[in-house]
Amino acid sequence: MLLSPQRTTCFRITLLLIGSTLLFAIPARAAHRPAKCCVWRVTNAKAPFYLVGSIHALSKKDYPLPAPYEIALRDSRRFLLEFDPNRHVEFEKKFEAAGKYPRGQDIRSKIDPELLAWLRQNVMAVKPDDRRARRERGGNFDSEFAYKPWWIAQHLVGPATYSKSSLSHGLDNYFVDRATREKKEIAGLESVDEHVAVMGGLCDRDSEFILRDALDQPGNAEKEFSRMYKAWRKGNTDALWAGDSRLRKQAPWIAARFVDNRNVKWIPRIEAELKAGKPTAIVAGALHFSGPNSVIKLLEKRGYKIEQL
Repeated sequence: MLLSPQRTTCFRITLLLIGSTLLFAIPARAAHRPAKCCVWRVTNAKAPFYLVGSIHALSKKDYPLPAPYEIALRDSRRFLLEFDPNRHVEFEKKFEAAGKYPRGQDIRSKIDPELLAWLRQNVMAVKPDDRRARRERGGNFDSEFAYKPWWIAQHLVGPATYSKSSLSHGLDNYFVDRATREKKEIAGLESVDEHVAVMGGLCDRDSEFILRDALDQPGNAEKEFSRMYKAWRKGNTDALWAGDSRLRKQAPWIAARFVDNRNVKWIPRIEAELKAGKPTAIVAGALHFSGPNSVIKLLEKRGYKIEQL
């Protein structure tokens, strides 16, 4: 699913646990090019039409990208991402607002008391200090009661592990930067409000699950990302789908909310783009092109012929 990472946030959360790493360095590119990529072409479309599975964090070593990505960039005159990146500022404001409880409510009455006690003991907030450039100031978790569990989970960061450079080299940013520079059209599969609602619309129970899941998996995070990264490099959608199996087993309704349900909503929009006959690339998280209810499978059911490059 992979929501677009925020470039700026009002605060971040730091676990006071030695060795906890929730975001991490990206593995170096493989020595040889894979036979396939997370790029597909709709062969019976009126004009060149590509589906591009993205990964939101890469390193400089991942560039230049394999040829199929560059072909999709070259051939397309229009790009649709998960939401319109030209409205990123609006998204950030609404996303943060969705991460806060309404006035008069806070996290203390929304989550298990034992989890709250653990957070108060083990987590601190780190905020930018406007009085000193590039400095931060810390405070205890009690200062962040207004934020919902899913928001806290999104901002759990081990010390010195959050790599903005890695995010800036993500495939999404690369496509957007190239498209902008070449004055090509950019739009979104979802409105800003729809994109915010993916996380912002979680109920209290599911929001707490997301936080617990983030806390339970810090030791495995690097290995899991490495497996997903390697699968992406090889264009291996079976491995990508398998990598998401834990969430589908533990909370299938949340997994469907993040991926399958959105795929279904996207199909009419994608089909409208296909019928418009303009060279186009759909760029979304690679997981949206994996599994039995992927964008690819749903389009094939409608008679479109798709080949992986």
